[in-house]
Amino acid sequence: MNRDKFFTMTPEERVKDINALLQKYDLKQIAKMIGIPYSTFTKEMRVGDFFFHQSDKRYYPFIRSEEEVQKRAKSEHENELELEFIRNNLNELKGLLQMYHHNTLLLLDEQIYSKNATFVTKSIKMNLEIYEEFSQFCEEHYRHLKTQDLIAQSLLDFMKKYRRDT
Repeated sequence: MNRDKFFTMTPEERVKDINALLQKYDLKQIAKMIGIPYSTFTKEMRVGDFFFHQSDKRYYPFIRSEEEVQKRAKSEHENELELEFIRNNLNELKGLLQMYHHNTLLLLDEQIYSKNATFVTKSIKMNLEIYEEFSQFCEEHYRHLKTQDLIAQSLLDFMKKYRRDT
């Protein structure tokens, strides 16, 4: 186990691995093997409410009360649900991150869908080719959004980009 792995593991994983090492080594030797000061090692091992039992030479979870046990179990269950969600949606989440990093993730300004917004119908004259290209683009990439919302976002982006500070 190296230093990076030690600090990135969950407290439960860390205790399990350290308890295995404690069968052959003492705490100071393990801290030295990992490459961190002994005091840092023991402090980090207490994260997650674990304590070292000297006579058993192993770490155990510190249980305060039945309420704490229930709270810990609920927290672990919630963590497991979150991990399951991430596992089930990993490809979609990767796609969103990729879109974010390539600056292609479209986020509508909250003004567009505000509950307090007043809507009006306006008629504008526009180049037919540009409008058709825009409509096709919206259909291909953002069919889940209303064209009126995409036009509103375009107007906001235009104002933001070309605003002249006076």
